[in-house]
Amino acid sequence: MSMITRSGSVRQVTSALRFFSTTSVTLSGHSKWDNIKHKKAANDAAKAASSFKMSSKITVLAKMGGVDMSRNLQLAYAVEKAKSLSIPKRVIENAIKRGNGELKNGNKVESVTYEGLGPGGVAVVIEAITDNKNRTIGMIRPCFNKYNSNMTPTAYMFDKKGLILVDLGETEFDEAFDDLLEMGCEDINEIEVDEGETEGENGDGSRLVELVTDPKEFGKIANAVKDQGKYKIKEMEIGYVAKEDMKTEITNEDTRESFDKFIQSVEELDDVEKVYTNVD
Repeated sequence: MSMITRSGSVRQVTSALRFFSTTSVTLSGHSKWDNIKHKKAANDAAKAASSFKMSSKITVLAKMGGVDMSRNLQLAYAVEKAKSLSIPKRVIENAIKRGNGELKNGNKVESVTYEGLGPGGVAVVIEAITDNKNRTIGMIRPCFNKYNSNMTPTAYMFDKKGLILVDLGETEFDEAFDDLLEMGCEDINEIEVDEGETEGENGDGSRLVELVTDPKEFGKIANAVKDQGKYKIKEMEIGYVAKEDMKTEITNEDTRESFDKFIQSVEELDDVEKVYTNVD
């Protein structure tokens, strides 16, 4: 994964009717969203790795939520993303069949989670998709060892939340807020893109917001956004959000450099899907 830094912020919501907390959203290489900005075409090796990762993810999503994409929106958007990456239709279809049990595979593909403390004592939760857990842990553990860090329970420092990245198009945030509020979101964060970065797929000034939901309401809210037809879902997942009292900062420049290199080394592993941290 790329470590291109993207800065983001959340507009302060002042209305007395809006009780959402506001949190910083940093669109960096190790953030929740890693596909906002267009990237240069990958080389053949990177494309192969991307194909493997996406097909594995589709298999797991199909296994967890079923193959009906009108109900399993995570699967639907994973398939759309795979198509956008020019992954062959046959690869996508076989991945779905493996998840549904139609296509037998000697290796069981599953989602696994690893926890630890990285440089600076930063809490890290790593999600991976693998067909060999011994191989995966054998790749992740050396990343911690190299930076004198250790694998230890840290998930208790996070809440699991539904996260939906929505493109408001040309609609102003304040205008969209009430629509999204009625859908049952716990939090709505407006993401401000750096000046000079392309907003929207066509540079049309579209606006991005992150919807934070209870995991149990995740599917219902995603369907509500889809059915309304006014806004476009760009990304969606159930992931980890650091608890307010567990967030930390890295103020030392050397520690920050070590932390960034550590995160990059983890993200570059073939089996790793997402990396979450409690850095504010």
